[in-house]
Amino acid sequence: MNAKLQQQFNDLEESRKALFYDLRGQDDTIINKKPSGEAWSIAQVMEHLIMSEELSLKYLQKKTLDTSKAQVAGIGSHWRFFLTRTVFVMNIKYKAPSLINPPANFVSIKQLEERWKAVRSETLKLLNQLPEADLKKEIWKHAIAGKMNIEQMLAFFAIHFNRHRKQVYRTLEEVVL
Repeated sequence: MNAKLQQQFNDLEESRKALFYDLRGQDDTIINKKPSGEAWSIAQVMEHLIMSEELSLKYLQKKTLDTSKAQVAGIGSHWRFFLTRTVFVMNIKYKAPSLINPPANFVSIKQLEERWKAVRSETLKLLNQLPEADLKKEIWKHAIAGKMNIEQMLAFFAIHFNRHRKQVYRTLEEVVL
């Protein structure tokens, strides 16, 4: 993996670790408590993030079996990424695709951390195996925005994480009161 992608991945990992560090000492009942009826608990927010990365990993595992027909990311994927980033930066709310709606099951913070760490580990392993030429190809697909390259995928993961990290902290304030 090239240095830029490695740095993107390392930054993602540092953000994930920092979130768990900030949540250390919180009881699992707090992590699973909803602030209101339809709002997600902290555990559900984290499940959503994990699920989106798990599904991305599965998609990549399938698509990287044969990348010969994949196109190099061009103006279309850059435009789709720009629009996606704009939606997230402007904090426009929309419902997550039903495929990544988190269950309301009780889950421990330790289970969440272990699962997310495993997903990231498998993602890193896959990224390290990709030939340099494939890194620029549209081999990842955002559920709504469409096909993008690996750099755009990692950038999306960061934007997605940052948006939901704010939600985690807001929820924590609401449920701890």
